[in-house]
Amino acid sequence: MTSLFLLYFARVAIVQNFSHDELALYDAKITCLDFHFTTDLKLAISHLCLQIPQADINIEDITITLALAAEQKIKRIDVASITVKGRADLLTLFKSSPKKNNPARLTAQLKTYLTQLEQLKLPFNIQVAALSYSPFSKENSGTINSNNGEQKAPYTGQFSFIEDTLAFSLKNLQHNVLLSVDLSNTNQHKKALLDLKVSGQLTPLKQFLLAHKLPLAPAIIKFLGSLNTSGEFYSLLNYQAGQLILNWQLKNFSLVAAQGIKASGPLELSGALNLHSKVNLNTANLSREDKALNRHAELTVEFQHNNSLQLQYSHPHLIDYLNNNALSPLLISLLKDNPVEQLNFQPKGKLAFNLNDQQLSLSAIAIKAERAQQVHQLNLDNLAFNLKHYLNGDLSRHNNPVTEDPAKQSPLLAQLNFKLASPLLLSSINNFTDAPVIVKLQGSISQNHAQTIINLDENSSFTSNNIAMSTNKKTADKKLLSIKILATKIQGSVKIHHPIQQQTAMQGQNPVQVNNKAHIQGKRVINLNLKVKSQAEKLRVGEMIVVKKLALSSTIAGNLNNIQINATATADNVPLGNLTILGAVTKPYITLTAEALQLTDLLSLNLQLPTKIALVKGKLSYSVEGQVTDLTYFEKTPLAISIAMTSVSGEVDGIWLQELNWQQNFQFLAGKLTTPDDVSKERKENLTIALIDIPTPISKLSVNTRLSYEKDFTISATKVKGDILGGSFAIPKIQWPLKHGHSVDVQLTSIDLEQVLALDKKQGIVVTGNISGQLPISYDGEKYTMGKGELHNVTNGLIQVINNPAVAELKANNSQLKLAFDALQNLHYHQLSSDISMADDGYMLLKTVIKGQNPDIDNDVNLNLNLNYDLLGLLESMSITKKFEERIIKDLQKNKE
Repeated sequence: MTSLFLLYFARVAIVQNFSHDELALYDAKITCLDFHFTTDLKLAISHLCLQIPQADINIEDITITLALAAEQKIKRIDVASITVKGRADLLTLFKSSPKKNNPARLTAQLKTYLTQLEQLKLPFNIQVAALSYSPFSKENSGTINSNNGEQKAPYTGQFSFIEDTLAFSLKNLQHNVLLSVDLSNTNQHKKALLDLKVSGQLTPLKQFLLAHKLPLAPAIIKFLGSLNTSGEFYSLLNYQAGQLILNWQLKNFSLVAAQGIKASGPLELSGALNLHSKVNLNTANLSREDKALNRHAELTVEFQHNNSLQLQYSHPHLIDYLNNNALSPLLISLLKDNPVEQLNFQPKGKLAFNLNDQQLSLSAIAIKAERAQQVHQLNLDNLAFNLKHYLNGDLSRHNNPVTEDPAKQSPLLAQLNFKLASPLLLSSINNFTDAPVIVKLQGSISQNHAQTIINLDENSSFTSNNIAMSTNKKTADKKLLSIKILATKIQGSVKIHHPIQQQTAMQGQNPVQVNNKAHIQGKRVINLNLKVKSQAEKLRVGEMIVVKKLALSSTIAGNLNNIQINATATADNVPLGNLTILGAVTKPYITLTAEALQLTDLLSLNLQLPTKIALVKGKLSYSVEGQVTDLTYFEKTPLAISIAMTSVSGEVDGIWLQELNWQQNFQFLAGKLTTPDDVSKERKENLTIALIDIPTPISKLSVNTRLSYEKDFTISATKVKGDILGGSFAIPKIQWPLKHGHSVDVQLTSIDLEQVLALDKKQGIVVTGNISGQLPISYDGEKYTMGKGELHNVTNGLIQVINNPAVAELKANNSQLKLAFDALQNLHYHQLSSDISMADDGYMLLKTVIKGQNPDIDNDVNLNLNLNYDLLGLLESMSITKKFEERIIKDLQKNKE
C-alpha cells in the first residue's frame, strides 16, 4: 500500500513538472491524457493529446521507464506513434524582421550553433517507432483524435535519441526519404566530438517545403513551385575543438526551370558534386599573424572525384535579355554568331572562403561549351575574389581607397589565370571568310579599385583560314587577295581604368590639366601595351604575287581613342616596309612606308610579273597614307601614295636600262588610282634614264609622267626629251594608249644623218650633216597620219651617191635622172629641207629641196625631190620598245590592208 501511494504521487509530480516547466515554453496544453502503471512499475500512457498554436499532436502508447531512487526520475521513453497535424503555418515560428548581416560575426554565430549542437543532450533515452506528419491546409484543419487517424498522413518517419545519438528520418507516401539526420555527441581524448549526418532526396524535400507557407515573397514561392528538382544529397559534418569538417555529395542532380528566371527562358541545371571541407573556428592557439589574416575563419572545400554541373538555357531568350539590358552590341553580335545552349562547369582543387572578410579563392574551374562540332573551352585557375566589394556594391572612397601616388596600388579585389580555346564565327568578316577564327588566349586578370589589368602570355593567338577578297568582275579567277592561313600571336597587357579612380585621382588638379588628360572623368578608358606578330601563309594577290610567308611584327600602345601601332613587314624574310596606325580605332590614320628597299631582293620573291625583269641594282621607297572612315568598307579608304625608284639598272624585257630614277605621287579615291594635279608652274621631270640600250640607243631620257588606273592603265607624259642619233628629241605631251583626237608633236634637234642612214644602209650612199624639225602625228581612233611635218639642216653636209646598182640602172634608162644623180655623186649642200606627210598606210612623202655645190662639176645644184619612205621598215630597224613598236606596226599594217 505504501508503494502504491508513492507511485501515485511520483506520477503526479512528473505530470505536473512536465506540464508547467516544459509545455509552457511552447504555449502548449494537454487536451487528453490516459495513463497507468504496469506491473513492472513503468508509466504507460496510452493516449496523450497536446495542442500548440501551430499543430495538434497525438501520441499513442508511451512507455516511460522510471528510476525512482535516482535523482533523474525518467530513464527511458518509448513511443509507439506520434501524429502531428498542422493547425497553422508551422514556419511562422521563424519569421522575423530582416537584419543587416554582419560578416564579422558569421564565425561567432556558426561556432555558437555548433556548440549548442555539441552540448545537446537528454537525461534519458527516447525512441519513437512511428512518426506521422500532416502539414497545415484549409481542407485538413480539423483537430485530430483517435477516431480520425484513418487518413494516411503525407509524411512518416522515426525519431530516437539514445546514448547522446539523435536519429531522425522522414518519408513521403511513396516511401522516398526526403530527409535523414543522424547526430552523435561523443568524447575523444577528453574533447567533445560532434558528428552530424544528413541525407535526402531533393524532389520530396522540395515538396515538403512548399507544403508549408514559407516566409518568402509570393513571387519567389511561385518561382520555387515552378522548379522541377531531382537528386540525392549526402553530408557528413564533424566538429571537434573548433575544427569543422564537412563532406558533402550531390548525385544525379537536376533542376529545371521551365519558365526560366524572369525573362531568361527555360533553364536546366544538372550534374554531381563531391566536396570535402573544413573550417577552424578556434582562435585560442592561433598566432597573431593568423588572427590578423582571419585564417581561423577560413572555410576550405576540396573537390574530390567527379564534380561537374551542366547548365542548359534558351539562346534566343538570352539574346533578348541582353538586348533589353543594353549590353555591348559587339558582344551580342558575337553571341548571335556562335549560339550555345549548354555550359559544363567542372571545379577542381580547393575552394577557400573567409567567413569574416568574405574572401573567396578557388584552385581551378573548367568551363566547356559544345555545339555543332565546335568546342569552346575556358580554364580558370588561381581565382581570388573579395565578395564583400561585389556583393555590397559600395563604390565610395571609404571602401575604395585610392592613393594619391599612382605607383601605390590599392588592394586587389579579384585575380585569376585563364586559358581560352574557342573557334568563333564572325559575321563581320563573312565577306572574306566563312571559317571560324580560332581564338587561343592565355594570361591573367587582376582588379583593384583603380583599374582592371589583363595580361596576355606569348601563347595567345588568333588564327583564320581560307581568307579571300573577291572582285565583281566576270573573270575565271575572281580573287583579288587570298590567304591560306592568317595567324596572329599577341602578348602584353590591357589596362581598364575605372571612372571612380579617375575622379578621385584628379581631385586638387588644375581643371585645364585634367581636361587634357586621356583619363576623362566619368568614362572608362582602355589602355593597351601589346606586342603582336602576324603571319600570313600562302598569300596570293591576283595572279601577280605569291608569297609563302608574309610576317608583320607590331607594337600597340595607347587607348581606343588614341591608338599608336607600329609594325614591320617582311615577305619570305625580305623587308617590305613599316606600318603606322594612329588615332581612334574606329577611324584610324594609316601610314605604310619603306625606305631604300633593295629591288634585287624584292624580285627574288615569287612575283608573276607581266614582263621579265632582271635587275643588278636599284632601290625602292614608297609611302601610303590615309584615314579609314568605315572599317566595314576598308577597301574604299582614300589614300595618298608616293613611289620612288633610284639608281635602277638592269634588263627589262631584254632591254638594258641604266640609272633609272622615278618618283610619282598618286591618290586612290572611290576605287580609282590617279596622279594628283601639280599646281606648281614648273613641273620637273620625275622620270630619268641615263641609257636605254637598243640598236638605236636613247640616252639622258627625262619625262614628267601622270598615271591612272581604274579598269586599265592610262599614261600621260609631258616634257619628254632625250638624246638619240647624235642629236635629241622632245615631245611636249603624249598619252598612251592614244585615243581619238590625240596628236603627238615629235621635235627633233640636230639629228646626225649619217647615223640615220646607218639604220637602213644602201650600197654607195653617204649622207652627212645634222637636221632639226618636227613631226606632228595624229590619231583618229583607227589610223595614224602626219601632216605639215618639216625637217631642215642645221649644219652643212655631204651627199655622195656612188656605185649604187639601183642608181646606175636609173641613170642608164633616163638621161634627166642621170644629170641629177651625177650632181649627187659629191654634193656639198648648204640647204636640205623637207615637207613631210604620212598617209594611213605608213608611207611617208618627203618633198625635199637640196641646194649646194658639186666641186667636181663646178656647178650650183638645186634639186627638188619627192621621196616615199617606208615607216614600218624604219621602226623595225630602230627597234623601239617591243610593245610600243608592235602596237604601231599592227595599226599601220591594218591600214595597208
